Amino acid sequence: MASGFVRWKSHVDKLLRFNHMTMTLSAEPFRISEAGPQTGRQHEDHHFAHRSACATLTLQYAFDSTQSFPEPFLSDAPQFSTAFEPSLSHLPTVLFLHGSSPGGFDVARWVAGGLAHAHKLRNPLMPSRFGTYSVYNVQERLRQPQSRSREHPGASAPPRFAVPMPPLGMLSISRPGYLESTPLHTPTFLAQAATVAQLVERLRLSSVHIIAHREAAPVALEMAGLVGFRRRVRSISLVDPQLARPALARRLADRMGMLGPEWARTRAAYNALARTADDAVFLQAVAEICGPASVGEIKDDPALAQLYEGIGVFFSNWAARKPGVLADSLMWARLDRRAWRLVSAPLQCITTSTRDDAPADSDALQREEAARAALVSTRSTPEFARLYGSGRLLFPLERLCGMCLDFVDRHHEP
Repeated sequence: MASGFVRWKSHVDKLLRFNHMTMTLSAEPFRISEAGPQTGRQHEDHHFAHRSACATLTLQYAFDSTQSFPEPFLSDAPQFSTAFEPSLSHLPTVLFLHGSSPGGFDVARWVAGGLAHAHKLRNPLMPSRFGTYSVYNVQERLRQPQSRSREHPGASAPPRFAVPMPPLGMLSISRPGYLESTPLHTPTFLAQAATVAQLVERLRLSSVHIIAHREAAPVALEMAGLVGFRRRVRSISLVDPQLARPALARRLADRMGMLGPEWARTRAAYNALARTADDAVFLQAVAEICGPASVGEIKDDPALAQLYEGIGVFFSNWAARKPGVLADSLMWARLDRRAWRLVSAPLQCITTSTRDDAPADSDALQREEAARAALVSTRSTPEFARLYGSGRLLFPLERLCGMCLDFVDRHHEP
């Protein structure tokens, strides 16, 4: 048993080592390319950059397209060359910003794998490695308007027939402090947004669709409010957004959660998740982490089952993720919503519920109302949707990717 754990730990280390690239960024002022008067917030941006002008940081990322996304989403062999593929910069790009628990580029890459799989199923006669084909009647889709949910007018029902989508770029990053991304000297949501914006600038991406989970939601809104960058943000999907400082009990629980040795966390992940998708213990653990609806996805689609089999890596290398979790907890003291008034990109807010199709979920309703209150200052008209059957940490991958991909499809560049 011990030898099996050692082999799995070595395997996980390879997965985290061979599936990313890194870029060294400087803390120079973000270049302002939009014309307009200098506001007080812009002066604050320059002041922060001036104080950190001598600092450099490393950002860990992975960049693929939906057409060539690897299976599995993490490989124990090197997958990247040292040179960036410039042809990807011409594609509309989906950027996933992970939350705190779990956090890292591996979580973002898992979601990218789900989006790539959902994207392949939207293209006519597109075979997959598992023999799955999707056949569409485009004219039938055009004749049938999408129905809306009565409880959530902004949520569209899954269409019976889908129009093929253009290829998308998939950018997965480790936010500062997670894994091989170095922490920021001054942890603020604004500084983190400017850092990710610099990466997008260096990759020469013309537009991004941002999907942000939990604690990363303020970072996404800050990016959409950055002068000189906000016009690149085509849409924002917020999943269970944390948009206000957590209550004291939640902050204390998060601090207590950072205690304990790394080996204990890794061993617990190995015991529950280092198994095949048809194992009862594995399905029970996935149902707790990602929700009961994820078990149905595993049984229905072999490609999704392969994606779920890789989630054990999210709960390894805790020592390399802990600085990011600590930085996230410190950023709430400096939360500033003034830049959110400049956000004009289309907004989607998805609230998850651990119950299965239960409209009377008071906890989900309370979180949704809090998000409505926080987003009222933006220039956008947010669309709100509910995702049932989720887990305590993550969500049913196929359902979430379908909702986000529908939103991206409605707001992609002509």
